[in-house]
Amino acid sequence: MRIQARKISSAPKAFELHSQGLCFRGEIFAKDRGLFCINANLAGEIALICDRSGEEFLQSIDEKLVLYIADGLWDTQSQRFEAFDVIECFDGFIDLDSILQSEIESIKLDYHSKGD
Repeated sequence: MRIQARKISSAPKAFELHSQGLCFRGEIFAKDRGLFCINANLAGEIALICDRSGEEFLQSIDEKLVLYIADGLWDTQSQRFEAFDVIECFDGFIDLDSILQSEIESIKLDYHSKGD
């Protein structure tokens, strides 16, 4: 789901996406000029690989996410957010599918133990 940045207002717009057993559900709204906020929850079960045994297992996920997106280059000098807190988009669109896939990959890259 791609949303044109200029069409996002301060009124929250609901969204829901599903991928790899997870549901990404929340709202997106304009926080400031060129800055948007996503308040969402990522929940479900995801298949992971145990780093100790190499076996695949299902892990329950239920995480609250607050993400900031900039339409263009984010000027960290004049803002109150750190650079790593803001996702920069350069084509005038916010791609929620891409953000979801990025969150899933971040989870998969973490250390996982099946917990025998």
